[in-house]
Amino acid sequence: MKRRVAITGRAVVSPLGVGIDAHWQALAEGRRGIAPSARLAALGLDVSRGAAVAPELVHPHLGRLPRKQQKLYNRATLLGMLGAALAMEDAGLASGAGDPLRFGVLLGVNALSWELSAMTQYLVASESRETPGTLDMALANSFCMKNINPLDYSLRTLPNLAAGHLAIAHDAQGLCRAMTEGPVGGARAVGQAFRLVGEGDLDVALCGGTDAQLEELFFTKYCGARLLASDDDARAGFAAGEGSGILVLEALERAQARGATVHGEILGYAAGAGDGRLVPDAEESPDVERLVDVIEAAIDEAGERPDLVSVHGDGSPAHERAEAEALRHVRGGRLERLPRLRMKEAHGDLGAAGCPVELLACCAALGHAMIPLVVSGASEAPGAAPRHALVLSLGLFGESAALMVGGAGTSDAR
Repeated sequence: MKRRVAITGRAVVSPLGVGIDAHWQALAEGRRGIAPSARLAALGLDVSRGAAVAPELVHPHLGRLPRKQQKLYNRATLLGMLGAALAMEDAGLASGAGDPLRFGVLLGVNALSWELSAMTQYLVASESRETPGTLDMALANSFCMKNINPLDYSLRTLPNLAAGHLAIAHDAQGLCRAMTEGPVGGARAVGQAFRLVGEGDLDVALCGGTDAQLEELFFTKYCGARLLASDDDARAGFAAGEGSGILVLEALERAQARGATVHGEILGYAAGAGDGRLVPDAEESPDVERLVDVIEAAIDEAGERPDLVSVHGDGSPAHERAEAEALRHVRGGRLERLPRLRMKEAHGDLGAAGCPVELLACCAALGHAMIPLVVSGASEAPGAAPRHALVLSLGLFGESAALMVGGAGTSDAR
């Protein structure tokens, strides 16, 4: 028999605040975390806005992490480690979570970034003297041997490091998985953790996503791919951000037996592949029929109708059209009339961390029985306090994922 899966630990590290309470308060007050950045402006691109987690938000919490190891973390790992420490505290779990072999980590991450200055130096030194614009492998190898510290390079660029650090720090000896699937990585990490706990493969999972899209190499790549909204608004797109959203998922009966506070329950999950075309370059929107199937599968598994929808809402015209059309077709258009949250307008696009952060905000909205000021796109107000939320996540190549979450009160009612 499939087990019910509770949310017992919640942590957000975002441009709006560190900790679920700080993040929720900023959302409820309608604050924004997207701002011009002198560091980004110095890159000379047509985009200088971003959503950064300010040092003054992070520094008060760094005592939770081993001081000597902090210098070994890249930015995404630091944000993820901080989120994991907060989530474990919130869950009331010690290292190992009771049975380390039944405790796993699933983390959505990006393909981590080397420093832009180091990459530029490498490319200049490795350019062929005979054929400018091409790479001379002999020069490249010589430069790497003499100028690149392999340990430093590995610590900054291996994408599985963040998940590994989380697992080691919290003695999670079960499955450990890093999911480098772009913006949908965090959603898939939560969804697969939900499956593993529900099917009895794990008792506890530390899951979610962490990302640092303001690293200069990432930022220039996204700008060059025309994914970012330009400063003059001539080009639509998203505002890049950074942060982490980490959940502790636990078998409901186990959580209740140890007297844990249950903040909510994951009720359903579904995901779909894309067609391999970069969304901004595609002539048409992502496959709407496939997105409809994903949404309906998540709702069917939950066995509940959502009262609230958190859309991906990254500003990409193709994504915006696909979501709007899909919501018109699901359940005869009933979802189209629901309150709709567009949280990236407040904290930017947090990449692999985006969906977990938005899911946790929905969990808070259900718990507080209120909808924050970032709501938009609904034709009618909710008739009662929302009890179930649908959270959507879309990828850069047409991928999609949907999660259904219920508030803490729904656990007793089911």
